[in-house]
Amino acid sequence: MNDSNSNPQIKLKGILEKIIFKNSSNGYIIAKFKLDDEKIVETVFGIVFEANPGEHLEIAGEYVNNPKYGRQFKINNINTLPPATTEGIEKYLGSGLIKGIGPAIAKKIVSFFKEKTLEILDKDINKLSEIDGLGIKRVDMIKKEWVRQSKIKDIMIFLQSLEITPAYAKKIFNRYGDNSIKVIRENPYRLCDEIFGIGFKIADKIAKNAGIEKESVFRIKSGIIYMLGQLQEAGNCYFPYDMLLEQAKDFLDIEINDIKKTLDILSKEKDIIVSDDKIYLFETYNDEKFVAEELIKIKKEPLKTRLDLISIENRIKEISKISKIEIDEYQQEAVISAVSEKILVITGSPGTGKSTILNYILKIFEMDNKNVKLAAPTGRASKRLSETTGKEAKTIHRLLEYNPKLNTFLKNNRRKLSCDLLIIDEASMLDIKLMKNLIDAIDYKTRIIFVGDVDQLPSVGPGNVLNDIINSKVFKVVRLNKIYRQFGRSKIIYNAHRIRDGLYPSLIFNSEDDNINDFYFIEKSEQEDVVNTILKMLLYNLPNKFGFDPLKDVQILVPVNKGIVGVENLNLRIQEKFNSNLKKIMRGSTEFRLNDKIIQQKNNYEKDVYNGDIGFIKDIDFELQEFKVDFSGKIVTYNFYDTDEINLSYAISIHKSQGSEFKCVIVPILTSHYMLLQRNLLYTAITRAKELVVLIGSKKAIGMAVSKNNVENRFTNLKLLLSMNC
Repeated sequence: MNDSNSNPQIKLKGILEKIIFKNSSNGYIIAKFKLDDEKIVETVFGIVFEANPGEHLEIAGEYVNNPKYGRQFKINNINTLPPATTEGIEKYLGSGLIKGIGPAIAKKIVSFFKEKTLEILDKDINKLSEIDGLGIKRVDMIKKEWVRQSKIKDIMIFLQSLEITPAYAKKIFNRYGDNSIKVIRENPYRLCDEIFGIGFKIADKIAKNAGIEKESVFRIKSGIIYMLGQLQEAGNCYFPYDMLLEQAKDFLDIEINDIKKTLDILSKEKDIIVSDDKIYLFETYNDEKFVAEELIKIKKEPLKTRLDLISIENRIKEISKISKIEIDEYQQEAVISAVSEKILVITGSPGTGKSTILNYILKIFEMDNKNVKLAAPTGRASKRLSETTGKEAKTIHRLLEYNPKLNTFLKNNRRKLSCDLLIIDEASMLDIKLMKNLIDAIDYKTRIIFVGDVDQLPSVGPGNVLNDIINSKVFKVVRLNKIYRQFGRSKIIYNAHRIRDGLYPSLIFNSEDDNINDFYFIEKSEQEDVVNTILKMLLYNLPNKFGFDPLKDVQILVPVNKGIVGVENLNLRIQEKFNSNLKKIMRGSTEFRLNDKIIQQKNNYEKDVYNGDIGFIKDIDFELQEFKVDFSGKIVTYNFYDTDEINLSYAISIHKSQGSEFKCVIVPILTSHYMLLQRNLLYTAITRAKELVVLIGSKKAIGMAVSKNNVENRFTNLKLLLSMNC
């Protein structure tokens, strides 16, 4: 923090009594500060790193007059002093600063050691074990945290000089510990790869403040890798060479020759591959190549056993008789192909009988005592698959026995999956990296069935795997178009098919069909009206008319994150109405309150929670600095600094809803969302609902979405590689 040059510095000593406001993203606080030896309490504000209520501080700065709030003290610099009284020590220790010490434990410690408490903690912390009620584990926890906090203070001063925010500073310290300063001085661009939430732009700002030149090879290499990573996150496996040169020139503000030289270095170091004017990250190039080659090998490997056509047809008749479910010629073709083909794709919209076909296939393989495994890319999708088949289904990560500590899959080419048939549901969600690990663990003799809906949004990660497999025309594909579910009377399915085919959905239904009306449209054109209508639906209409729990049964799916009718604002407005709990933790300006509905933002294999999992905060422990989330009965514990992994989920983006299913979805759709409105987005949102869809917005916006069929143009090479290897 810079000293003020305009006025002489005033120094105040006292206790930080209470933080009124804190922005964790930049360290700005407004607080009450009680002066030593006086009853005066000042309002102070400024950028403050790692200060907590109860701390004894010396602050330097100046008094300013706020037109609204009167005289306040602007902090320009701050030093931590030992608390002046036992009362101050107790408040300092009980503020939540030290993991393992809450108000009750702080009182015990200070009562025992009195004014020597801090000296004991610094020089002879093992004496804590003399206090009744403090076990060995608790003492060890406090020891580690006390040492950690003393180190972090010194490191914070250095990080502060580089304008690193407290939130990022904590992440850096948690990752590198005592080496934090060394890492940043040597190569701050490491942070991009090694710390979640810190991208190239933040690392670049740190590097600039640390005196690293913009023409530095470190910077250009990191910038190119970052760009390719961003392009991968947008779904691309590679990027055209000339396009990357132009984008890198603008992004890094350097000459094209410097970029070309650095590309040569990255290529020699095997960080990237340049092939036919395509630039790949090295690993992604190998992933695509490997998947293409291995799929062809599996296809060409002869089947262990073959069932003759007459035998299969007899079994289909037998199953139909027992289950009292008839299947038509197209469905029968899929069942027969499951037995006769090594690799089969079954694709179709909701209601076209995919689940019926899978159950037939499972029964036929059971009759022949075959080992069948079922899996899906996400936890929610695998749970749905298990519910529709009555069989165990796993996430692909669980199927492949992912070990988070080793960061590897235990099922691989040396320890293959043992099964006769592998069924992968929601295959449109497969990205090239997950596909590579899956294929690596499959025995060449195993049959594979990919089941999915190619009209949905493509995978979040790089690649367009299911589409590329289908479009390569190398494998047998069964397309299901006929609607079976509820005899075609479901308005959700009816309108989903209309939207998929580029037709405007039917928004008016005959009152005689009201008992099966599962699709409503409420016309609103003003953004605030849409928000208020959503709140009214959640508070009254949906619980009263349909008996839905507004938080557990209903999901708001939104095309955009920002704006009045965006994910962020809707979450705040719904939280305000439904959860007034005062027990909360902060991340920047976002509050996470006890009982809040949240969504996991990234895969965390160690905790066994995945991007898109939705749960409820069930406990917040300020003493241990932990909170617990209930994901459909599975309790997961987080540290307070893990809040960047979660977000509120009263409303979520349509992209985040892939692979999920909800009893009811509410979809706000307005012309202000025009940048993201497209057919497969609306189609995906509607097909997430099992029982009810409510569209709120304008007919014009619906028309814009239906008419816009610019299917995302991803740069992928799997289709070509499959065709070449066949």
